[in-house]
Amino acid sequence: MSRGKKAVCLGALALCLGGLAWYRRTYRMPLKEYTRRALYMALLDDEICRNELEGNIIGGEEIRFPPKAESLHYRYRLYLSINRGKNRRTLQIETARMERRLEESRQYLNRPQEELTVSVGPLPQ
Repeated sequence: MSRGKKAVCLGALALCLGGLAWYRRTYRMPLKEYTRRALYMALLDDEICRNELEGNIIGGEEIRFPPKAESLHYRYRLYLSINRGKNRRTLQIETARMERRLEESRQYLNRPQEELTVSVGPLPQ
């Protein structure tokens, strides 16, 4: 083999090994686990919103949520698209944060209606 062919073969081998290393580092979770996490996050988010907002008043209108089946379907699709590029560890952290927030939101259950105000500002990071 000539030097040029050896260089091309070594370059191709290096690309393959680099691609394999990249694939192993960015391993994505199985589809079943990914969809299960999206559904769980949708359930948590729906429950948090219902605990914190349902029954309160904004701008003279009482907040009412659609039936759970309808809102879960929308939230599930939303979390499927939001979590598309995230790895398992990131999703575990976000799920744990949502579980803590659900516990905090339970303090709003069985409270009298409040008049809430809406303000638009920068989103928290």
